[in-house]
Amino acid sequence: MVSIAAGAVILVLVGLLVRHTEIITGRYLSSGVPPVLAFAGLLLFLGARPLLRRIHPRLCPSRSQALLLYMMLTIGVWLSGAYGVRAFLPHLVALQYWSQSDANLAPYPGELPEWYAPRDAEAARAYFEGSRDGQVPWGVWLPVLLRWIPFMLALFGGAFCLMLLMRRQWLHSERLTFPLLYLPLSLASEGGSRFTGDGKPLLRSPILWAGISIAVLFNVLNIAHALIPTVPAPKFSYSLAPHFPNRPWTPLRSITLFYMLEAIGFGYFVPLEISFSAWFLYLAEKAFAVAGTAAGYDKPGYPFIQEQCAGAYLACGLMLVWGARRHLGAMWRRAWTHAGEERVAWIGLGVCSVVVVGWAVAAGLALEVAIPYFLVLGCFVLVYARIRAETGVPLEFIYPYGLPKEMVLNALTVPGITGMGGVRSMVIFSSLAWLARHHMTETLAAYQIDSLKLNDQERIGRRKLAVALGVAFAIGLGAAVWAHLDGYYQIGSNAASGGMGEYRATVARQEYQQMASRIAAPPQRDWTRITANASGFGIASALAAVRARVPGFPLHPLGFLLATAYGDHTTCFFPLFVAWLAKLIILKAGGLKLYRRGIPFFLGLIIGHFTLAGILWPLLSMLISPEASRSYHIFFGG
Repeated sequence: MVSIAAGAVILVLVGLLVRHTEIITGRYLSSGVPPVLAFAGLLLFLGARPLLRRIHPRLCPSRSQALLLYMMLTIGVWLSGAYGVRAFLPHLVALQYWSQSDANLAPYPGELPEWYAPRDAEAARAYFEGSRDGQVPWGVWLPVLLRWIPFMLALFGGAFCLMLLMRRQWLHSERLTFPLLYLPLSLASEGGSRFTGDGKPLLRSPILWAGISIAVLFNVLNIAHALIPTVPAPKFSYSLAPHFPNRPWTPLRSITLFYMLEAIGFGYFVPLEISFSAWFLYLAEKAFAVAGTAAGYDKPGYPFIQEQCAGAYLACGLMLVWGARRHLGAMWRRAWTHAGEERVAWIGLGVCSVVVVGWAVAAGLALEVAIPYFLVLGCFVLVYARIRAETGVPLEFIYPYGLPKEMVLNALTVPGITGMGGVRSMVIFSSLAWLARHHMTETLAAYQIDSLKLNDQERIGRRKLAVALGVAFAIGLGAAVWAHLDGYYQIGSNAASGGMGEYRATVARQEYQQMASRIAAPPQRDWTRITANASGFGIASALAAVRARVPGFPLHPLGFLLATAYGDHTTCFFPLFVAWLAKLIILKAGGLKLYRRGIPFFLGLIIGHFTLAGILWPLLSMLISPEASRSYHIFFGG
């Protein structure tokens, strides 16, 4: 219970911190995979060990207690971040606010039920512009937010039940490696000698400190350059755009080499065939785009990389379910005879699914739209969690953002959706677009399966784990809602993030504007994009089929997802190439023994970069130079 209590207190403090550092000043501390503040909380908890041990040995937190705290923080901290509550709230008020100045939106605010979103015009205005007294109109917000609790709990509980169903298949049958867990396990282990390859304690390993030193040097140079522009520095990225000014090479202009040290560090633990596939298939897509440009094919969006990824996501989701069919069948049969995990998982998933779909239908979304939409989202949740469990790539945008909604919309068409449920169905569909454009449920599932893996390894107890994660979700969600509403009503969402305005609010406005334009002039079904979906489905299926029949085949379906998820502007291409090359050379030179010896170096890259760029620089920049922090703006998680 010490860990759960400590986690609850820390999450309240996180809400207070995020309100000032992110909402007001625009310095991100909650971003990252894992969240930077979860990493910081684990460090603080572990740092208190010696002091607590001196007071009384029983007060010293054990390894399992430290890891339980970490699991709570990954869930709770993320909700306060850029794509949790911050993505959800503006979809409740953007339509009411912008309809006051945009005549195209004026007919639609009345389509949002009173119980579903605040209808008070002044409350919506003050959300974006700040209230006159700086106070949150809780009388307007609380009734609405309380009614959203069943929906939010169903999303969280449904994801957890889905991960429970896949737990044994992924953890015991397939023995996935969960590379992201190397970081908390190495920190929480007394001495951490199992991660050094030579039996030495981790913190006494010179190889670890070599990695930390490189991360410190990289960031110190960039910070110095931000403060004194004449100081040479590697910066955070390098764009190849100036090198490809002319056709047919213009598709290569979007290539940017990101020097993401945490992605290089975690990339060391990614299976070689996946990291190779990620950079190789990204370049293959670029070559395909160049060939199309040379042939004069200039259709906007070509070669529809994210649409391909969306189709591949569906293929991978179906393959994951098919591959686990015997396991799932056994769990289904056992659920009827044993009152254990199997029954909880199946009943929980069923109940949560009914609540989610029923909630949307009660709001006005046609049932014929709600079912395919949430089925596609569920497929994305499953595959997203699998990517994180098998690859450990520390990026958030490892899915084709927005495509779950766009695929359903393209298949059913705007007239089809309005024909099923009227204009209200289209408005509610757009109000739920944050689930597709952002990734709350996917991320929750990813951290839940991480937690189940740690629980299996540390024998914490699944009931205790469920309580801890439930507390983290409840406290994290409540703290995040308070922090955001309090901050927005003080300064206004339009002036948040250091005066730049809240980007997620802009996304919500654009969603409703696009909705209005589509209702006014319904687009036809885009068969080109449907073909791209089918192509991605076929590519992922073909890669899986070849891998099943050709041992050692180097291309992997998950690598294809990583290569295409973020479209033209993927951030993982270069870091995974560097990690792949380093790992390949190390394995060729010294085999597994040298590979294990290299682990502390890459952990050092992660620890050093998270500590300096993720924690110290955002905090120090507020005291040193607010302008300089924008010159070296680090956003973890891609």
